[in-house]
Amino acid sequence: MKKQTSSRSGLLLMEIIIAILFFSVVSAICLQLFVKAHNMGTDTEELDMAVRQCSSVAEILSQGAQPMEQLDEIYSGSDLSDDGGFIYFNEDFQTCKKDDSQYHLDISSSPEDIGITTYDIALYANDDTECIYSLKVDTYRQHMN
Repeated sequence: MKKQTSSRSGLLLMEIIIAILFFSVVSAICLQLFVKAHNMGTDTEELDMAVRQCSSVAEILSQGAQPMEQLDEIYSGSDLSDDGGFIYFNEDFQTCKKDDSQYHLDISSSPEDIGITTYDIALYANDDTECIYSLKVDTYRQHMN
């Protein structure tokens, strides 16, 4: 009779170990899903802000007579010239100085023809060489004689 009791308790112990192992594997998979969802949310937020900032700069470049001067007034802490330059952002996408920046927006211009200028706008994370978002804008300025 004693042998039968120890055999049953051994089986019960084995079932409990298998159940704990199963729930451990399932919880690890669920945890990975939550981490992946969080990372995707963060990347989406970053992309959304990059699109907004690039679009805002593109609008300013296409509207004004002196677009780089207007950008320099609007975005404090920027490093801009007539050929292009950089605008720096912190982790909340607020403009800041270069030393405090997490992201930078790169603007380069190339005159194509009389009155037509092409601007390449790209936003990068400072710790990554891969572009988060880029935009190409062609503007036309009529020259008055």
